[in-house]
Amino acid sequence: MILLTGGTGFLGGSFYLDAVRNGSAADCLLLIRGADEAACRARLAANLARCVDRATAEAYAGLCQILPGDLQSLATSTDPRLDAVTHIVHVAADTSFDSRHSVWQINVDGTLALAARARRMKHLQRFLHIGTAFCCGETPWLEMVSEAPAPGHDTPHIVEYTRSKAAAERALAAGFPDLPIVVCRPSIVVGHTQLGVRPSASIFWFFRLVDRTGVLPCSPDGFIDIVPVDWASARLHDLLRKPDLKHNIYHISAGLGSRTTWVDFQEAFASHGHEGTRPYSFFDPKGPEGWKPFDRAYRLAFPQRDILHRTMAAGGRKYHRFTAQDIAFDNSRLLGEGFAPPPRFADYIGVCLQQPRTTIEEQFVDDAASFEFDESLTTAATDVAAA
Repeated sequence: MILLTGGTGFLGGSFYLDAVRNGSAADCLLLIRGADEAACRARLAANLARCVDRATAEAYAGLCQILPGDLQSLATSTDPRLDAVTHIVHVAADTSFDSRHSVWQINVDGTLALAARARRMKHLQRFLHIGTAFCCGETPWLEMVSEAPAPGHDTPHIVEYTRSKAAAERALAAGFPDLPIVVCRPSIVVGHTQLGVRPSASIFWFFRLVDRTGVLPCSPDGFIDIVPVDWASARLHDLLRKPDLKHNIYHISAGLGSRTTWVDFQEAFASHGHEGTRPYSFFDPKGPEGWKPFDRAYRLAFPQRDILHRTMAAGGRKYHRFTAQDIAFDNSRLLGEGFAPPPRFADYIGVCLQQPRTTIEEQFVDDAASFEFDESLTTAATDVAAA
C-alpha cells in the first residue's frame, strides 16, 4: 500500500492521476484534511477536476482509500491500514513564501510526526520525501547545484519555506537513519506538457509578467531550471518503484541539458504571438539603482495602482529574488538511473499560453495563497480581479 500525502495539491494530484492511469490507485491511501471521508473525497475530486471532467474526477476520487487527518494526527492514529503501508510518498508541504510559523509546523514538525509513525510500519520498503532543490539556500556563486546533503542552519535563505525544507532533511537524516528515505528535490514545477496551466497556474503568471515587463535581475547569459508537473510526477513513480536506486538524494530538475536560457525564453513567448517587451533588459538589484528598473518597468506595464497590482508587484519581487540566483540543479543522478530526461520549458510554453481569456492578474489571484499576504490584501485583490 502507498501512503500519499499532499494528494489535493499540484504535484501530489499529478502523482495520484498517474496512479489511476497505471492501475495502482486502489493501492493508494491518501491522507487528506477533512471532517470525514466524504469531505476528503470531495476535496480530491475538486483538485482532479482541474485535469479531467467533473464526472471522471469523481470516479477517480472513488478509486483510492482515504485517511482523514493531517500529519500531526498520524502520531496517534490507530488505523490498521497504516500497518500495511509499504511505500510512502510525502508531498504535503506549506509552500508559502511569507508564513513563518506554519511552514515549520507542517514542513518540519509534520514531517517528523510522519517519520515517527513510519518507524512502526513493519513492511515499509521506501519513503520518498519530497523537498525542494532550493533547500541549497541563496547561493549566487554557484551555476550548477549538486545533489549534496542539505546545508547547515546558518546558510542564508530567501524565504522561510526553503529554510524549513532544509531543516526537515537534516532532521530526518539525524533522527531516522533507519528508515528507507529517498529525498526527491523538484526545482521549479510549472505547468503540464499536455494540459498547460489547467492543473495550476502557479508561478506561470510570474513568467508572463517577466515577458510583459521585459526586465530581469540576472545575467543575459543566464538560465532557469523549470520542469513540468507531469514529467516530475512520473519520475516520482520511477523512484518509488525501482528496487536498486544508487543514491538517496535526487534532483527532479532540468539540469544542464534542459535548463531554459533567457534567449530561449523570450523567443518562445515571441513565437506564440505573446505581446511582451523584448529584447529583455537586465539589471543588478544589488547595484546603485537596486530594484528601481523593475519598479519602472512594472509601472509601465501595469499602470493601475489598485490593491491587486500592488500585491502582484510584491509577489513578482519575491520570485525575482530566486530568478536573480541564475542557477540550475544537477540531475545527472536521475538520468543515470535510466529515467526519461525532462522537456525544455520553452518547448511547452505554447501549451501554457493557450488560455487567451485568462489574464496575468487572474492567474496571480489563483496563485496568491502561496504568498500568504495579509488576508485583507488577498481578499481585496480577488475582488478587484473579479470586478
